[in-house]
Amino acid sequence: TVRSFLNFIADIRQLTGSSRKKRIDEVVDRINIRNVIDQSIETLSKGYKRRVGIAQSILHDPDILILDEPTDGLDPNQKHEVRNLIKEMAQDKAIIISTHILEEVPAVCSRAIIIASGELLFDGTPVEMIATSDRKDIDHAFRIITTGKSVEDPIEHKEAS
Repeated sequence: TVRSFLNFIADIRQLTGSSRKKRIDEVVDRINIRNVIDQSIETLSKGYKRRVGIAQSILHDPDILILDEPTDGLDPNQKHEVRNLIKEMAQDKAIIISTHILEEVPAVCSRAIIIASGELLFDGTPVEMIATSDRKDIDHAFRIITTGKSVEDPIEHKEAS
């Protein structure tokens, strides 16, 4: 169940006594998973599974949280909920998001960094990133930053030899 999983994580994080129960209760309420606390994780929707994953990652109250593709595969309502959760958590902790879903950048990020092949290509706000495109479109901006070409320009593929 979600409860047993969070207790397992609390064991790993060496949370004990009344502070353990209090912290689990705080996280369950903050992530809004109380209604599924006694359900088997396998029976949960992808959105709730994502929430349980976030709950376990903040159980020990880290100062920095790293999330990989936090909204990948979620329906629009679930994306909205997870984005709001990320924005809320960002009030009191640093959150680093790794994503290929470019719509996430202006939706939840205050800073965007693009790294390709170990090289820093961009570091600025989402607004600054979008401004690199004359279309004011994040997909177009990403293409210009990463390839130097517009969307209309074909990508040159190397011939296999």
